[in-house]
Amino acid sequence: MNRFLLFLCFSFFYCVSNVHCQNDTKSYPMKMKTEKAVCPIFSHDGKYIAAGVHGAVRIWEVSSGKSKDYKIKIGLEKPSFVSFSPDNKYIAAVINGDVRVWEINSEKSKDYEIRIYTETSKHISFSPNGKYIATGIYSGVRIWNLSTGKFVDYKSEMSLNIPKYVNFSHDSKYIVAGLYGEVRTWKVKN
Repeated sequence: MNRFLLFLCFSFFYCVSNVHCQNDTKSYPMKMKTEKAVCPIFSHDGKYIAAGVHGAVRIWEVSSGKSKDYKIKIGLEKPSFVSFSPDNKYIAAVINGDVRVWEINSEKSKDYEIRIYTETSKHISFSPNGKYIATGIYSGVRIWNLSTGKFVDYKSEMSLNIPKYVNFSHDSKYIVAGLYGEVRTWKVKN
């Protein structure tokens, strides 16, 4: 009887573990074996995967596995964070202290300059409506209008640090950031 119960338990756990451990993996190889991808992320529509690599942001097509590098113009810096626009037409990364936005499937890119000579945030966020991009700066947040390139700084006099993460509200009307001693929101100026 004990052997039979043991056999039933073993059989049950074997079947359950096989159901949950199916091999549905796919590999997107790096160009060099020693290369390591940073901050891999799916596009909003699930068609692409992007990651920071030495000297570029690399984007793979999920279905084919083909990749394309969006090169950094200066040096071999590795972006520590990448972000897709809500419409999946653009990819952005913080490069050499500025934000660079590439048009996917194109050679076009545009730099949004921070020009503050302190450490900048590595996180960037597109607004859900696709009009703005934001990153943390010293004592606040900078938001650029993607079409005009103009920016507005949202400052916090209470905190003297760079927010690590910034995010927009779902209606794109507010920005939120975590600072020392507070979580702060600002209304986005049009």
